[in-house]
Amino acid sequence: MKKIFLSCTFIFLLLSFSHGGTADSQKFPVIETHYCSQAELSQRKSGSCALENYEQWNLQYPSGTEEGGMINAGVTEELKNRYFSLYTDAEGKNYMRFSLDASDKGKSKNGSSVRSELRHLNEWTLADKTSLEYTFFLTSTDFSSAKFTVGQFLQKCDKKDSPLCRIEVENGMITAKVNNYERDGTTKTDGKTHNYSLGSILQKQEVTIKIAVDNKVLNLYRDGKKYATHNFHENVESTYENYYKAGIYYQNKDSPKIFSEVFIRDLKVNLSGD
Repeated sequence: MKKIFLSCTFIFLLLSFSHGGTADSQKFPVIETHYCSQAELSQRKSGSCALENYEQWNLQYPSGTEEGGMINAGVTEELKNRYFSLYTDAEGKNYMRFSLDASDKGKSKNGSSVRSELRHLNEWTLADKTSLEYTFFLTSTDFSSAKFTVGQFLQKCDKKDSPLCRIEVENGMITAKVNNYERDGTTKTDGKTHNYSLGSILQKQEVTIKIAVDNKVLNLYRDGKKYATHNFHENVESTYENYYKAGIYYQNKDSPKIFSEVFIRDLKVNLSGD
């Protein structure tokens, strides 16, 4: 009887593993390959359910056509679409679900590709003390090729809004890409992009990122540990306005083979200096 019991137990565990039946695998969604149907969307809730102070954010997403460009919509209690909805895991944690096909149409005026991304409306300067912090995991149909920004802040320079810091995921690595843009927003005072590694990431692996700025000094954290410090060059304008963003912004251009989702919870912006 003991041998039979052990054999049955082994078979049960083997079947559970092969079907992703562990408690951890049940916590996360399956890897989707396309946008949800209208029927499925109707059953979902707004991603704002997982967003504190949602009225301080805009959602930017594709119009579906090149002529329509990118759509800006204020986040409300009801706002949901195929790009932005709520996901609740098996433990009851709520996440904003950002879904995006890299081949979708509707870029921003100066954008290289499409995005499903939140834009914080309250702005600040590099002379201030601020931070952006959030916990996320991601899925993609082509994880080895997908390249996208999951968080950033931009400065409103003379010619265009330019990213001073961009948190990118590419080929299983998280990298902070930091630029010393001068006032025009196109010239890098040192002619290069500074890359700071924030370690590796797997699909469905939760990671907490924090971007903190204090008087032109940038500190980058992962899971509570400081990974890098960057001192912005003196030629970077300290009085121009900046703003935070979070979600998906592809660096892959018009790829019909990549569909990705980023799930974000506990998204917090601190502009008080505390």
